[in-house]
Amino acid sequence: MKEHVCVSIPTDDGKIVKLGHFGDGRYYYHYMYENGAWRLVRVVENPYAGEHDHNMEKDEENSKRPKIFGLNKGCTHIVAVAFGPGGQEFMEKRGLRVIRVRPRTGIEDALKIVETNLKQA
Repeated sequence: MKEHVCVSIPTDDGKIVKLGHFGDGRYYYHYMYENGAWRLVRVVENPYAGEHDHNMEKDEENSKRPKIFGLNKGCTHIVAVAFGPGGQEFMEKRGLRVIRVRPRTGIEDALKIVETNLKQA
């Protein structure tokens, strides 16, 4: 498995992956894979959590999506339970790999899923 992997996990409580859309997590926990283990390197507060974006249809580049992308810049992977319409495609076009998990997945379990995914790639 390659060593430079940064994973962004949306969460409201620091324990469970956000149940709703990726862009609505209160925080993004950024984990790096280093020396065979995951290490929390950054906690990013999401000022756009819960913001409904009516601008996406008219001007995607000035919508909520690029703001969320910017909060997670430097990451290589995103863990998510759900995305709004087109959200996953937007992130993948910008080089982020999306890994879906089931609702109520704990952060530690999500990291294990990412690691398994990386080993299979």
